[in-house]
Amino acid sequence: MHPGNHNLARDAHCPSQAVEDATGRGELIARLASQELEIESLCAEVLERYEEATFVYRLTERIGSALGERAIAGLALCEAVNVLGAGSGQLWLKIGGGLVLAASLPEMPATAPSLSVQEVVATGRSSALNGSLGAQASAVVALPADAGSTLGALVLKGRPEGRGYLTGEIKLMTTVAALTAAFIRNDRLAETARGAEARLRDGEIARVIHRGLLPHHDPLFAGLDVSGGFLAADGLGGDYYGYVAMVDGSLGIAIADVSGHGVGAALYMAIAKGALQSEARDILSAGDVLGRINEVLASDFSATDMFATLVFARFLPDGRRIVWSNAGHNAPLLLRGNGGIEMLKPCGPALGIVSGARWRDLDERFAPGDMLLLYTDGLIDARDAAERPFGSERLIAAALCSTGTASAIRENILEALSRHVGAAPFADDVTLVVVRGVPLEEEA
Repeated sequence: MHPGNHNLARDAHCPSQAVEDATGRGELIARLASQELEIESLCAEVLERYEEATFVYRLTERIGSALGERAIAGLALCEAVNVLGAGSGQLWLKIGGGLVLAASLPEMPATAPSLSVQEVVATGRSSALNGSLGAQASAVVALPADAGSTLGALVLKGRPEGRGYLTGEIKLMTTVAALTAAFIRNDRLAETARGAEARLRDGEIARVIHRGLLPHHDPLFAGLDVSGGFLAADGLGGDYYGYVAMVDGSLGIAIADVSGHGVGAALYMAIAKGALQSEARDILSAGDVLGRINEVLASDFSATDMFATLVFARFLPDGRRIVWSNAGHNAPLLLRGNGGIEMLKPCGPALGIVSGARWRDLDERFAPGDMLLLYTDGLIDARDAAERPFGSERLIAAALCSTGTASAIRENILEALSRHVGAAPFADDVTLVVVRGVPLEEEA
């Protein structure tokens, strides 16, 4: 018998076996088809992940070359719009306590953020809206910051053929937002570091300028014992003191305080010192010296809000008389040998405020045993842990309980100040000049 006929005969005699064989073949074909679909799906997913990885890598390279958070925002938004085929996009950032439109495509004038953007920024949860009734599809995801807070939001609107944003596309947007936020945080940290470095550099420049302005030694002058000193605060201020040998043999002593801090204050004081040294050599009137300095400062710094307070005291050649003028400075204290206390109060405004201002000369006798204390407000305003200022009374007490040279008196005052302040740093520079009237035989 032919083999095929034999099989037909067998199948005819075993119908149940034929059904089982056909069922098995069908199940095998179905499993193979299912596996093929799964393989195709996995291949598509791998390809999609590869494309996403390539996109993220390209985005990282581009953002890494951007300088400034707005440039970073613009690049990230452009890539997101192009890859996801959005019709438009926005990137909002928290700046100065509010939401600012850092980038938009197409470019548009700054507007207020929508309620959906505000909600996503507040909650950190993404929002998606499918297009319907003529409205565009949109998606909003948060830019993450530290500790669960947000840095802003990425917004995409519109899709080709009116499609909405799928779950995978929202995930890709979230990846873009996280990457953008990381680069913006790093940029802000770098900017903070650059600012701190610049401030340190400016502070050092200011200190170099300031040190160059102060006298290197105290003057030797018949009938007087003089000692000046300066203590710098953490943030350099604009204190100054100096001495001028005048044309008639008088000794000029100046103490000043410039508004502000840093390089600007140091430069302002350098100009004031230059004007003082130039004018005081030829002009004997203390008031006229202040007037000439004021004209220099008022003309050179008319566009700024800077000014300087200054006392200029001229000790006559015998050291027994002071001719002085005070431009808005703390009143120097004149402690008499007989126990009296006088204050050399201001007799005109601070310098550099208004052109044409005038100051008058005042004069006082200065006998052996008298003491003049010239100081800046950093001394009397220095506070202890209980916020109590050092004040004029403590200054006077520290001066009167001292004996010996002007240098010893100055050091005693500064030691009393340090005890009062304790471990707290000085909030402002401290400058002090002590002048004692001594008999002529004590002159150095």
